Amino acid sequence: MPEFPTVNFSEAGQGLFSNEEIKRLMRAECVRAKRYGYPICVLLVGIDRVDQLGDLYGAESRATIQREVAELMRAVTRASDMFGCKLSGSFLSFYPHTPRAEGPRIARRLLDRTRRLVFDEGAASVAVTLSVGIASAVEDPVDFDFDVLIGHAQSALRKAQDSGGDRFAVYVPPPPVPESSATIPGGLEAIGKELERMLTEKVAEIFHSMGREVPDFHGHEREVLELAVSRMNDERAQLMEDHKRQYDLLERRLSKLAGNLEMTEAELKSTMARKNIDPGVASIYRTVQGLSAAEEDAELKKEMMSKIFEANLELQKRDE
Repeated sequence: MPEFPTVNFSEAGQGLFSNEEIKRLMRAECVRAKRYGYPICVLLVGIDRVDQLGDLYGAESRATIQREVAELMRAVTRASDMFGCKLSGSFLSFYPHTPRAEGPRIARRLLDRTRRLVFDEGAASVAVTLSVGIASAVEDPVDFDFDVLIGHAQSALRKAQDSGGDRFAVYVPPPPVPESSATIPGGLEAIGKELERMLTEKVAEIFHSMGREVPDFHGHEREVLELAVSRMNDERAQLMEDHKRQYDLLERRLSKLAGNLEMTEAELKSTMARKNIDPGVASIYRTVQGLSAAEEDAELKKEMMSKIFEANLELQKRDE
């Protein structure tokens, strides 16, 4: 493993190399990677809501947060494995000799470590989250161009930010457009091909987001997804059947308990009748108060009692 320059995430360039010097080294590394065929992985890291945090707590607070995030980026990987610099308010980290699957692993470690950061700003505690865009150059010669690679990482970063932040997104290249696309007839055939293209892109995006290489489905992506959906539906039907079975079992148990309760009540009444036990006299409180529902003017009496109660409360408040 070759030794790479010390990372430098400061605006002032207080490191072994300035930002511009590190960018030139990155461009040179892209040329070497393309020539010798080794992969490159790029992470572009943005602090979520950093401008709002600066407005709320001051520029010094924003600088402190940026410094801590830069230290975390140094900590999650070996310094000799990466370049690093500031790029348009974001942190750019550049990993030569790093396969595509390693990018999401680095991003997960970085996101997890950042979620544990809490900054005390007077009476407030500020939690910080990140958005990470990941791009890789593995086979396509175009991807090894430094500007193209950074553009891909910026596209992925925007996707992570637009999705709410506190996550990473992997750049997925669009499928190649056939050279004879101009001769494709319109109508249903054109719509079908567009759907196939979108399906291929979505499948690739899912695999890349998990940090895995996309298998070669030999053009059978739709059949693979249909099979996966069919299995999911079978599992869902099995779960529904299990839930229904448990529900029926509980219903039978409740019915049995209700029957036992009725039998117990009947036995108690029978026992009380045999032993001449007086079950007590029902309360006559409502009847004594004149609020029996059988009274013709029950509603009028009820309203009158309510008014008397409210007037009594008002008098008590005045006495206080």
